[in-house]
Amino acid sequence: MADEPQTTALAGLVLCGGRSVRMGEEKALLDAAGEPLVIRVARRLASVADPVMLAPGRIGRLGDLGFPEVSDEVPAAGPLAAIVAGISASPHPTVAVVAVDMPDASPEVFALLARLRLGEDAVVPVTPTGPQPLHALYARSALPHFRAAVASGRLRVGDALSALRVRLVTDVEWGVADPSGRFAVNLNTPHDVHSWGAG
Repeated sequence: MADEPQTTALAGLVLCGGRSVRMGEEKALLDAAGEPLVIRVARRLASVADPVMLAPGRIGRLGDLGFPEVSDEVPAAGPLAAIVAGISASPHPTVAVVAVDMPDASPEVFALLARLRLGEDAVVPVTPTGPQPLHALYARSALPHFRAAVASGRLRVGDALSALRVRLVTDVEWGVADPSGRFAVNLNTPHDVHSWGAG
């Protein structure tokens, strides 16, 4: 019998452990329409995921933000180590992962990704600039592959995807949920923040 789309219970994970070098200040705590960026992103995710966890690299690094936190299993190993920690801590077999610098993270796109998943290890939207592995779904089945990648020093999430069964979602598909594609906007510099705030 063929696999059929199904409604999936999701946990959420906000990746907020980066060094914010290009920003020049702590990216997660930037003001985003009147609240810290990390809170904005977590609240958007909370409409489709429960619980929503934060991955600040080290527990308490950002202060008490009112969301459960996970600590990287391997320190200073980047977002892949944070994703490993989030999947490990998740009460659900599927985790919606988003980077803290994506202020318009889309609950509608995440809901669509969950509906499209047919047992793959990952469901990743693709924009004109390429795959968006930091606004994607990851299943528990990805965990051993990600752990192996971290252990071998292959720390780029995009590189680690090569070992997974991945469902790539095109703009024709995700455009139904987010016609503007703003979910993929990320803030790396003060100029990015200014442009986003003026948009």
